[in-house]
Amino acid sequence: MIVSQQFVQLLVMVVSGIAVGFIIDSVRLIVFSTPKRSSLRKWMMVLELLTWILLGGLTYYLLFWLKDGAWRAYDPLAQIAGIFLYQTFFQSFLRFVARIIVNITWKPFWFIVRLIIAIIRQILHIFMKIGAFVLRPFVKIYSYLSYTLFKKFRYIKYNKRQQ
Repeated sequence: MIVSQQFVQLLVMVVSGIAVGFIIDSVRLIVFSTPKRSSLRKWMMVLELLTWILLGGLTYYLLFWLKDGAWRAYDPLAQIAGIFLYQTFFQSFLRFVARIIVNITWKPFWFIVRLIIAIIRQILHIFMKIGAFVLRPFVKIYSYLSYTLFKKFRYIKYNKRQQ
């Protein structure tokens, strides 16, 4: 019974390694599906580092849940073997699945975000044009008054120097 339990735990660690490989590959796929000037691409290294930290914490939680916190030397080896299995056998199929998911969810989401930003920019542009049109007479009056007052002030200041 103990040997079968250890074997199941080993298989769970290998499967978690496959999941880690898939998640990291999916994060990279999502980042590279954004436009080149996207801030997500600029922060890719930080995002990937945070993903690795999160996956490390989840792996620790899996070990804690599965083995009551006991850690064996073969656990990280099993997870690394799972990552290698993902890259060798499952990467092409799961990357295809991830691309379908990205095309169905992420790209329409990104399109909607860009559409909302474009609409907001157009609305602000319209408000600025309306504001410029409404304020144009006041600006002309202000510029005329400031020019004439400045001219008078300069004339008064010049005359005081003369006296």
